[in-house]
Amino acid sequence: MRRIATAAVAVLAASLAGTAAIPAVASATPRGIKETVIKNGLNTPRHLVLTRAGLVVTEAGTGGPVGPANCATGPSTEGAGTSQYCTGTTGAIVTISARDRVTPDLVNLPSVNEESIQEVTGPSAIAYGHGQEAVTIDDFLVNKDGGNGLLPKPFASAFGTLRLISGGKTRVVDLAAFAAAHPQTASSLGDFPGEVPYDSDPYDVVAYRGGWVVADAGANDLLYVSAAGRVSLLARFPAVAEQLPAGVIGNPTAITIDAQPVPTSVAIGPDGALYVGLLRGVPSDPGTADIYRVVPGHQPAIWASGLTSVTSIAFDRQGRLLATEFNQGGLLSPPTVPGALVRVSNNGRTVTTLPVTGLYQPTGVAVSADGTVYVSNYGDSNTVSSSQPGEIVKITGLS
Repeated sequence: MRRIATAAVAVLAASLAGTAAIPAVASATPRGIKETVIKNGLNTPRHLVLTRAGLVVTEAGTGGPVGPANCATGPSTEGAGTSQYCTGTTGAIVTISARDRVTPDLVNLPSVNEESIQEVTGPSAIAYGHGQEAVTIDDFLVNKDGGNGLLPKPFASAFGTLRLISGGKTRVVDLAAFAAAHPQTASSLGDFPGEVPYDSDPYDVVAYRGGWVVADAGANDLLYVSAAGRVSLLARFPAVAEQLPAGVIGNPTAITIDAQPVPTSVAIGPDGALYVGLLRGVPSDPGTADIYRVVPGHQPAIWASGLTSVTSIAFDRQGRLLATEFNQGGLLSPPTVPGALVRVSNNGRTVTTLPVTGLYQPTGVAVSADGTVYVSNYGDSNTVSSSQPGEIVKITGLS
């Protein structure tokens, strides 16, 4: 998916570059609920996972410095024209211990920055299982065959992949190539201008049944990757009709447009089924994001609805689903509109916005056994391009 609508570029890109103010975390939370920033100065923090060692944070990085050796010019992802894409090895995965000590786990991972809007792509999630670590690497500039020939080597083949790491060795599974070989139809692609049927943005991963399940936000699907690296399609999610405001794509009046699903997150539920959170593409109207329940071999079904721009999900100890919402007004809202942490009842029928303040661009969530919640905040910001880089917020006292 082209990540943000053309009309939203001026607002969101400015926020990422630090020219539009994003509020700092507020502290006006209800009595009994406590929010603590346990780590700041992070570079585009994305999904989170809890292990015995602590909280594992995936950082997409900052891309690389501008220069002929590591930059390429390609079509802008936001509207007409071109942009420079600068690559580097600034992606990382770190662990924050119970005493808030930060230890690097994986470093020098591929990262790329679209210079015109300061948007970074790189590592997006990590999962553990089967004696391996599985890391998704998001994508930019994918072409019709799933390759990325525009980016300079060795980065051209680094993006749009799942990395399986074990014993110091890495196997790369080319998910972008799978997306190109299995292009989307209009039923999932929607009809927002500029979208391409071979797009791929691997964005989240979980260990499942001896292999891995990946949510591909660009291909609008859910994939199964076997232990041997074989890829198969579990589900593809449908576009839905939404109202696009006047002027977004030169339309003189509001029009109806089919918005992509954009699956950004996947978790295994208490019942063993897969649950998938949707961001919902532009215009990303409030209340149009869903949570799907997926059982392999069966049609995916909407389990919960009425959410907005979901970026991550996790289940708590009571079997309730928690989700982060990137912006409560949808992707076309200004960056001063906060995101949210919401909770879905066990049956999927009730969605409650939790009384947690100060969330902006939240992109990851994890829940411990004692009910402590961790959120990646300012998930599209980093230390190079923003005055408010990424951080991890610890939340206690939620009932």
